[in-house]
Amino acid sequence: MKKIIGFIIAALVVGGMVLLLVGNRKKAQEQTSSVAASGGTEVVTTCRVSREVCDRSFSSNGIAAAGSELNFVSEVSGRVVAVYVDKGSRVVKGTPLLKIDSELLEADYKATLASYEALKKDEERFTRSFEAGGVTSQQLDNIRTQLVAAESRLAVSKWKLDNAVVKAPIAGTINNRMVEVGALIAPNVPLFEIVDNSHIKVVCNIPESKVKLIGVGQKVSATSGDAAGKVFAGTVKSVGVKTDRSLNYPVEILLDRDPDLRVGMYLKVGFDAREEQTGILIPRKAVVGSVLAANVYVAKDGRAERREVTLGDMYGDRIEIVSGLEDGDQIVVAGLMNISDGTPINVVKAE
Repeated sequence: MKKIIGFIIAALVVGGMVLLLVGNRKKAQEQTSSVAASGGTEVVTTCRVSREVCDRSFSSNGIAAAGSELNFVSEVSGRVVAVYVDKGSRVVKGTPLLKIDSELLEADYKATLASYEALKKDEERFTRSFEAGGVTSQQLDNIRTQLVAAESRLAVSKWKLDNAVVKAPIAGTINNRMVEVGALIAPNVPLFEIVDNSHIKVVCNIPESKVKLIGVGQKVSATSGDAAGKVFAGTVKSVGVKTDRSLNYPVEILLDRDPDLRVGMYLKVGFDAREEQTGILIPRKAVVGSVLAANVYVAKDGRAERREVTLGDMYGDRIEIVSGLEDGDQIVVAGLMNISDGTPINVVKAE
């Protein structure tokens, strides 16, 4: 019984192989007939190119940031005797933030003021004496030099005293406080982080091929996954003139005020083309070579003519041809594997 089953299986295998060989032979005969019918030329499919409207709208990602942020540092030194604000405090420009011990500063100011006033009187007396011939010009010049130095010391002392009360340089919200009462501060020591979120901006990094489509004052729209269905409006504030390491230009967008817009949101910014433009779009499969050395084949006078082309933007399964093709050219889109420049071709189907 097992032998019978084995014979049956072997017969089926042999029969299948015979059918496969017959099918391949028939297919080869059909291909031979096709080549013979075409007179030895390569069979290709072509399509006619034409200029059409190109939608040059695009999008870029960025993170919402405050209109201005400042890590405020100390300009004077001293011991803190009072802190007037805390995290979350809203301040305007000039709002007192803290006060440092000013006793020594006041004493220094009084001393320098007294010295300046004394030298001022001496300068007036020497001037009168010089006019009467009582002192030399050199003596007068010396006293005037001392007066200038005293005036400079007085200005520095007054500035330190005035800055004993540290004031906010910008309006905003105290996002962080790094100082406590009793702390001894020195110049350039961080005191407060002030964030002005009354205006929110976003910076997008745009490649060179796209940045030429953007202009200052251009209106844009932005969306965020944190606010589904919400569209935020904005305006291009500036376009960078220098690329970063990735060869992208920074484009800053100032967003319109919106209660749902928050600092730190991940945004997708949409840029609409400022004007309608046209271009030649062809199937990507028609392009051979590399991005830097791209070619297409044009059907001309029964032969394939290779054309060097410059590629532009991608539009789905099509790509823009910046140069190398003209309106009305017939390009090869199928049968590219067997042709080269000057190969005789037979167009069996034109798209």
